Order: sequence, then structure tokens, then C-alpha cells
Amino acid sequence: MRRLSVHLLAPSIAASALSLLPASSFAAPPSLPAGGEEDAGVEDEAGGDEMLTADGQPMPTGTEPAGPGEDVVSDDAGDELGAEADADADFDAGFDASADGELAASFDDGADADADAGADASGEISMGAMGAGSSDNGPGMVMGRREPTMNSLRGPIGLAYTSLADVGEKYSVRIRLHTDFFVKNNFFCCEGSEDGDRHARMRGAVNLGFTFTEWTEVYFAINSSSNRNTRDQGGREDPPTVFALGDMQFGVKGAYRFLNGGVGLGGQVGMGLIAGSERLRTSRVNFDIAMILSADLRYLTEKEIPLRFTGNVGWTLDNSIKLTDWGAIDDELSREVLRFSSGANQSRVNTKLAIDAPIRLGKDKQYGIDPFLEYNWDIATYKEEDFVELTEQYGASPLQRSQAWLTIGLRANVYSGLFLDAAVDVGTTSPSYEFGPPVPPYQVILGLGWSIDPKPRVKEVPVPVEDPNAVGDPVLEGRILGRVADLEGNAIAGAKVSFPGLASNVILTDAAGMFTSYRFPEGPVTISVELPDGSVVEQTADVRTGEDAQVDVLVDASAAAGEDPVFYGTFTKADGSAQLVSVAVDGMGIQESFSSDEAGQIALALPEGEYTLTISGEGLEPQTFSFTQTAEGHTMTQTLAAGGAAAGAEAVAPAAETPLVSGNKYRLRLKKSIRYNGNDLNEEKSAEVLDQLAAYMLGHPEYGKIEIRVHTDDRGNPNSRSQSRADAVVDYLTKKGVPASRLEAKGWGAKDPVAVNITSDGRRKNNRTEVKVRDYDESKAPAGE
Repeated sequence: MRRLSVHLLAPSIAASALSLLPASSFAAPPSLPAGGEEDAGVEDEAGGDEMLTADGQPMPTGTEPAGPGEDVVSDDAGDELGAEADADADFDAGFDASADGELAASFDDGADADADAGADASGEISMGAMGAGSSDNGPGMVMGRREPTMNSLRGPIGLAYTSLADVGEKYSVRIRLHTDFFVKNNFFCCEGSEDGDRHARMRGAVNLGFTFTEWTEVYFAINSSSNRNTRDQGGREDPPTVFALGDMQFGVKGAYRFLNGGVGLGGQVGMGLIAGSERLRTSRVNFDIAMILSADLRYLTEKEIPLRFTGNVGWTLDNSIKLTDWGAIDDELSREVLRFSSGANQSRVNTKLAIDAPIRLGKDKQYGIDPFLEYNWDIATYKEEDFVELTEQYGASPLQRSQAWLTIGLRANVYSGLFLDAAVDVGTTSPSYEFGPPVPPYQVILGLGWSIDPKPRVKEVPVPVEDPNAVGDPVLEGRILGRVADLEGNAIAGAKVSFPGLASNVILTDAAGMFTSYRFPEGPVTISVELPDGSVVEQTADVRTGEDAQVDVLVDASAAAGEDPVFYGTFTKADGSAQLVSVAVDGMGIQESFSSDEAGQIALALPEGEYTLTISGEGLEPQTFSFTQTAEGHTMTQTLAAGGAAAGAEAVAPAAETPLVSGNKYRLRLKKSIRYNGNDLNEEKSAEVLDQLAAYMLGHPEYGKIEIRVHTDDRGNPNSRSQSRADAVVDYLTKKGVPASRLEAKGWGAKDPVAVNITSDGRRKNNRTEVKVRDYDESKAPAGE
């Protein structure tokens, strides 16, 4: 716009968890001997009296000016509700659950307010209003909505293995990728000897979660693993590498939180489809069920301590042990390696205990870190009848049915719903082999996830409270009656009048260019006028008490708009009658065609410089003229003769005939190819056919619009090359007098070949130019055609 002026984790918890384990528990599975023979298995209203002006009119409000300038286009009055709160105002959102279930909110000015959080007599509230209500500052809230959550390894919202009593924000979607791996020498066999094995395992999974009600989520996971066991053993019956692909897990989880959201109770049911290691189709089905209980001290303590305790107890009906006929494998070491690699296990009771510290950081709590510690304990409930029980000599364990491990990890909500996490499993107890596969001594877990909340973000702001002791607005004493006009006295309607520093409302001038201001205190007032063309003019008026200041704002419209000088052209036939023509302008970076009116007149605002005009019209040969546009503009009057150029004109005569061009209402056929140099037009080799095409278009007005369609081969960037070539053809025809409105450039690249591009002859055929008819009016065709 041109402006002119007229003037972390607790170590004691970890130690306590480890102290519960028997002294005989071990991190790695027991060794098998090399030659063993045993087998194993508000709404607010403002009131007040209406004020009157000195002449008895109602005092103008923030939305209605007093006077003819009644059209207001914006309203930012300071007395409207919803004004921005003081940036320094403090807001405490501490909540206490009272006996009747209401939550009390306190403000720093000492005013007390009762906030109904939907609690019943027992203090229960909905998950959408947990803890400190829906305040931005409440625990578990991030900028007006619940903090994002992430899936566990198997799908439901949780930590690494432990499911949390939380289903996330309604309609939120979560996706997580993770992997885990370990490498161990002498994992199965022969610790301390040279005949040991080396085992490496890597697993990966993708899981999805969706919260479809306020209390329920569904989840899905697909898991794969790769195991490689290297050992020097003759007669081994297991392959060195075993893949387990496409195991899937489906489930649904429900959770409810009460006591201000501090205690959660839930349950989940899942089904697993087991594919095995030899095929992708499902071979067996697992089922699992679990109960969930949690206590979140952020909602239960006055200081909102970021500490959460969670426990899961459940049972898994595991049919993966039935994937293979284990009795058919004679070598017990091969049997146990294959069993571990394929993930075969017994049905078992699952117990998971976890403690984590969900901490929010940043000015708006936009970042989160969550260190956690988990203890996982599985107990086999039965053994496979077809599985030969091992003696204590092979895989014996003091806790024969137990598998246990400790998980230490950290999850970070690094940006919006983006999560990164890392954890380490530390094996503590392995079972006897007939009750389950061995537990790795360690395992590294890495994860990446994204939580998506599709609902728009709504932020609450404090409602402004009127101060009864505040000083009222200053007394408004005088108005400004103004008129906006150009230097010739012509009224300018629709100009936007504002008063910087005094009022943000805008007044539009009426059809007579008039406006009436609000009432202002006595003194100088700046008037800012934005003209319809976007330019701005400022002027000052002196306001006096009880008077209407009369102001005329005169504008040099052409100067204010910053317009270029104008070229005026008049074109007539030899007999003096008007001639409708097309004017192609070339100069100062402008290459464009314009049409005159029926009187043969045209006016163009052009920058100063040198120009060439090509004039064409029905019954005329294209003629060119040169002129210099000065600061005062330029006026040209030309008589155009049919069949010849006007005196003093540099005429460009097209071919008398157009034997290279013919056409119908669908296309124009060119009997000579248009040639190019790279992306540019080869004018020397293409001038003949293009000159005839321009003459044909000027002599056949029935072709209202044509498309220059350029095709290329598939080398380089065919789309860019074909479009550049089409633009070059259109530019050439425009310079020859064809109106730009009758031409369209379209690069088709290599998407419509007529031959294969693997030979030079095929590529030559694919580099071609077609002329398609887009607008055809047979009634305009010359007589006799």
C-alpha cells in the first residue's frame, strides 16, 4: 500500500522391587549339556443509560457513527466482552473436592468462585474434566486439552508392557513403531566352554490405537521377529535363522477414572493371530484378558506430585506352543532354540507393576518426559501334554513356572503428539524349559509414535471483571464533518475513514463522499483516508468543543494511486469509420494483446519506455508502429488501410496465402513442423509455418480459441520442456497480432507418446506440436468457406 500525506525415577522403588526376588533367580537361562538325551517342553450482557449528544441525537457507540457515514466495516471497540486479559494476571487453578462434589477455584484478587465440574456426591467426574477441571494449568492438560498419550508394545495405551487406566482423548488416533533386540553368547548352551552358541534376536512392530468413546479404545498390532543362532554342533535340527512374520493382535480396552481423576479402573480383552515361521497365514489364535488399576498423585495431592502407580493382572490363553510337533525334534538343544525363536509359550498368568513420573515442561507444558520402571512376572498355568518334561539337569529353575524381567525406560513427548522412547529389559528369572522359553539377560527397546487429536483447540480465557472504581471514558466534545473528493471536485465514495490513536472503527464515505466522525475531545485529530485503490491519505482537523469541524480532503487520485501514464490510441478505416482492432504490445517486459472498443479506441496505462504495437483486425493486414511512452503519456491516431500499411508504419505482411495451414472445428493441421532449440523456439526454421498460422487465425475469426499442445520424449524434465516450448509459440503468435485471449499454451510432456522412446526415431516422433481447437463459431466463418 502506498501512503501519501497531504501535510525422573526413585532409586528406592527399584531396590524394593529387586529385593522381592528370590536369591536363586537368574538373569540368563540355565545351560544345556552338549550331549544330553532328555526332551524339553458465557453469556454476558452490558447495561447502562443511553447518552445523548448536544443536538439530542444518541451518542455514537463503538459500532454506530453519528452522522451520514453509517457504514462501519470493522469494530474493535474496547468495551466489548472478550477483550484480551492482562498478560501479567495470575490465575490459580487449584481444586479441592468438597463434600457435595463441587470444585473450588481461586483467583489472585481474592474473589472466590465455585466451579461445577460435574462431580457427584462421591467426587466422581468425567474424564474430560479430570483433576483441576479443564484449566490449561491443570495436571494432565496441555493448552486446553488432555495431554497426548501413546501405545504400549502390544497396542493399548500404556508404558512398555503395562497398560494404563487411560484411553486418551475422544476420537484421538495413535500410531507407534518400535523395535527391540539383544545379542548374547552362550545363551542356550555351554557357558564357559568353547562349544557355546551365539544368539541374536530383533523384533519389530507397528501398532494403532483409536479412542471411539470417552471410556473406550480399540487397538491393533502386527509383530514380526528374526532370530539367528550360531553354534558349532553337528546334527542340529533347527535352521540357523528363524523368522516369525505377521503375528497380529486385536483388542478393546475400557477405563474409568474417579476421585478427581486420581484413581483409574479398567480392563482389556485381546485376541492374537499367530502365523508361525513357515507361512503368513494364521495358524493359531491366542486370547488374553487383564484388569487395570492405577493411582495418579497429580490428581490426589495438593502439590500435584507427578507420580503414577499402575498394576495389571491378567491371563493369556497361549496356543503358540501348538505350532510345532516338538516331539518330532530329537535334539533337545535344537528344540529349545527353535521354540524360543518361534515365540512358542505356555498359557500363563500375567502380573505387571509400574511406577512412572509424567512431567510436563515448557511455558505451555508443550513438552513431556516420563521416566518409568516396570516389573513383569508371568507364571505358566499348565504344561503341554505332548511336551517331554525335562529333569532338573536340563533347564531346571527354582521358580519353574516363572518368567520375570525388569524394564527401565524413558518416554519423551518432544513436539505436539510426537513421542520418542527408549527402554532396557533386564532379565531376572527364567523358567524350566517345559514351562516357557528362556528370558534374555537384557533387551534394548526403541520406539517412535504420533498421537493425533483431530478436534480443534479451544482455550479458555479469564472473563474481564469491571472495576467499579475505574475512571470513565473522557467526555467527547466535537465532531468532524468531512468530504473526500479529487482535485476536480468529484466525490470519492467508498473511501475508508479512520482516526488513528482515537478510534479503531472505520467509516465509509457515502455516494457524495461525505462522512461524519465520532465525538472527540478538543484538539487536533488525524484523519486517515484509504482510497478504493488502496492508497492512503492523511489530514489533520481541529476539533472544538460543541462544534462540528468542516473538513475537505482533496486527493490527487492519479498521483495517489501511483498509476502509470496512459497511452491513448484511435484506429479507423480509410473511410474514417471506426475499426475494431487487436493491439499487441511489446516493450518494457510487456508482451500482451488487448482489444479496442467498437469505436476503435483503446487506453492503456503503460510504464515509461519504448514500445512496438502490432495492429490487426478483420480485413486488415497486421501493421506495426513504434512509439515512446513519456511521463505525460502518448496519443496515437492511425488510419488503417486494407491490404497495405498506413503512412509511416512499418508493416509486417503475412503470407498472401496459407498453404501450410488447414483446419476443421476440431484441430488445425500444420504441414510443416515447428522446430525448437532446447526449450526455445527456433524462429529461423519455424517462422514460415508460424507466420501462416498467425495469418490464418487473423483471417478466420470463427476460431475463437486454439490450444498449442506440445509433446516431448521422456528425457530430462519433459513437463517443463514442453510447457516452455508451448509458451514460446504463443509469444511468437502474439507478436504477430493474434490476440492472447485466442491462444492457450499447454505442455503435455511425455504422457501421450506415439512411439517408444528407446530409439532416436521414436523420440523424434514424440517431439511434436499439435494445434487443438477449443472455441469454434461457424457463424463467424468468412463467406465462401
